[in-house]
Amino acid sequence: MAIWKDKERGHWRFGFKLRGERHTGRGFCTRREAVTGQEQKRQEVLREQEQQPIPAVMGFRELASTYLDYSLRKHAKATYVYKKLTYKRFLDYQGDLPADSVTPILVHDFLNTLPSNRVYNAARKEISALYEYAINKLSLPLVNPCAKIDIMPHSPKMKRLPSEEEILKMILAARPGDEQDILMCCIHLLGRIDEILRLTWQDVNFEKRVVTLWTRKRKDGAYEPDEQPMNQDLYDVLKSRWEIRTQETWAFYNPDTETRYFHRPKMMASICKRAGITPIGKTKRRIWRGKKKGTYQDVDLYYGFHSLRHFMASHLVDQEKASLKSVSRLLRHKTLKTTEIYVHSIEESVRSTMGSVEGKFTLKSGAAHPKGTPEKEKEATEIP
Repeated sequence: MAIWKDKERGHWRFGFKLRGERHTGRGFCTRREAVTGQEQKRQEVLREQEQQPIPAVMGFRELASTYLDYSLRKHAKATYVYKKLTYKRFLDYQGDLPADSVTPILVHDFLNTLPSNRVYNAARKEISALYEYAINKLSLPLVNPCAKIDIMPHSPKMKRLPSEEEILKMILAARPGDEQDILMCCIHLLGRIDEILRLTWQDVNFEKRVVTLWTRKRKDGAYEPDEQPMNQDLYDVLKSRWEIRTQETWAFYNPDTETRYFHRPKMMASICKRAGITPIGKTKRRIWRGKKKGTYQDVDLYYGFHSLRHFMASHLVDQEKASLKSVSRLLRHKTLKTTEIYVHSIEESVRSTMGSVEGKFTLKSGAAHPKGTPEKEKEATEIP
């Protein structure tokens, strides 16, 4: 969907694609009229299509387009984009087939072209979601071709967390203003970066010392409010921003675009470089402009915003001895099982269990070795 101004004629236009068909409109005096016209046209097309019986056999492209229209409204943008990319890859590999002609062997052949088991499993999940939508929502007589395709084994990498010393270095290296304030909000609210950048002044209650974060990571895709406590450090940061605000809506306002910041993709890497923090790995990144456009180059990886959330969860449990239930409430998880993924620590009960056998099964100085022990093994096992 797109809305733009025709510079030659001076009026506003809209264009969108619905279930494989392109629809446009023009001649609107203002952007608002174009938005209203687009929604009216969309509803009109949907009503016309609802009156027509859905054919028993749809092409994969048409089915994917229908599902993506649904996903655009229901899911987060990143989820929608990945689904779209997966279906494009499948169409590029297999071509547009009738949806009931997509067999497990065709899906299996496509999945085998993907570079890793992680990508394999993710693509399998998205194709399966497409067919489940067609079967359960559209009542099409189809069989899910992914139902009998096994999930491949995948060992996730251990997430490296910043140390307390590195966190302090980041705070000192961050530039005063937006950088420091965003960093402090991520740390003291244990929030996701999108939730922090979405903060409005209406969400900040200085009297009750409460901040409302809007969370979308729920099954139905809707935003839900969660109240977080405001400690003194966070109060000082937000109060100082309130006193120098230039508008009444956004806590983190971008004067260049005259709205909020939607993302800050380079901020954490920039702060880590200034703080002298060692890169945590390397990755390949595509070049989008210049002479080397389309090629890939190796770039250093640094801690991201989400690592701050993981760090604070572990720090509260390990150093501050907070209960797992309290940390789960601050992370706004529905289950403690999800919180356990964030808390990179070993419970004290587990430590004490192993501590109970200390000194019982160990080699002590001067202990004799069993007869028949080879001399080399004896030397290797002796403790000086």
